[in-house]
Amino acid sequence: MLNDEPVDILVVEDNDSERASIVESLQASIRNVHVVAVHDGTEALDFLFARGAWTDRVGGDPPRLILLDLALPGADGFSVLGQIRSLDAKDALTLTPVVIFSDSEAASDITRSYRCGANSYIIKPVSFPDFQAIVKTVGQYWMTNNRRSS
Repeated sequence: MLNDEPVDILVVEDNDSERASIVESLQASIRNVHVVAVHDGTEALDFLFARGAWTDRVGGDPPRLILLDLALPGADGFSVLGQIRSLDAKDALTLTPVVIFSDSEAASDITRSYRCGANSYIIKPVSFPDFQAIVKTVGQYWMTNNRRSS
């Protein structure tokens, strides 16, 4: 399922059409990006920690960006974010930016996301063109404009 190519972006989204649209928008707007998309929080954690179907990732680099929905089956987005941010600060995964990409406009979800260590919180636009545009903007910002630690 996974080749030796480093993963640039991990997309965690349970809605099939939204997940496909996110991947398509990212691949269309960022040159040579390698995107892995999973459908729930449990699979995201398996990917990040090289468990289950993702054991071939043992020793693999963490993604450069995680685009994470909050409302997920299995482990929800807060659980995924909490496990990433609770790692020892020396773990490379703790440097990975996590962008929450959610339908929720609840102030409590936004505040909790930032308190759990999210780097950004984006509310999903309702219209398809706006949805594609924000995915493109977010992807380009984090993958080309943002400077990351080495």
